[in-house]
Amino acid sequence: MSGFTGCPYKILGVSDLAADEEIQNAFEASKQAYELLIDGEKRRAYDRQIANEKEKVLHVKIEELEKELEKEKNKSRHEELAKLRNELGEIGGAGHFWGDDKCIGQGGVRFVMQKEELIMVLRLLALGEKKVNLKFQADDNWELAEAGWTMRFQSVSQGEQGDGINYYLWIGNKEGGAKFKAVAEQINQWDGETTKRRELQSEKDETRERVKYRMESNYMSVRFNITIL
Repeated sequence: MSGFTGCPYKILGVSDLAADEEIQNAFEASKQAYELLIDGEKRRAYDRQIANEKEKVLHVKIEELEKELEKEKNKSRHEELAKLRNELGEIGGAGHFWGDDKCIGQGGVRFVMQKEELIMVLRLLALGEKKVNLKFQADDNWELAEAGWTMRFQSVSQGEQGDGINYYLWIGNKEGGAKFKAVAEQINQWDGETTKRRELQSEKDETRERVKYRMESNYMSVRFNITIL
């Protein structure tokens, strides 16, 4: 063994109690490894294979982590949605509302919606709510954005860029798609009577979806029960 400085057991990866067959197998394996690594082309091919396998394993781990994070995010979103839905109720815009919508001064349950209420409805949509309702003063005009969603309501008033005939409602989101259908009604603020119920289907208008609803009465409130598709 003169001149041999390494430990043969360590080199072959066996213990000092290894049987002859185990030692032979270890030697054959080390010989194959030597033949692969000493050949530049084979070595590079092997390194690429190992790198690809590691990359695949890494991708699988990343996908699993992303799924877990998305699961947690969805859970948090659903909890927040349930909380906000419970806070607002139907009269605050969560879900559809078909009740008596006369003005509060006449015994109704809510005012027409103002900026704060409309912002809350946009938050509902951002959290995944599919059914909401909106109540506007007939001559109001709104342009709002919240949590990646936008809304615009245009009255018929020509002095406010209206066409003198129709109400317009736009809804959009940052993904560029917010297709919806709506049941629109005009409401008598004194007794809650509704008239001119129309089922509307949104159409694409640049980056948002829009419905057009013809004014056919002098009632001062307009209600939309909306379903996001």
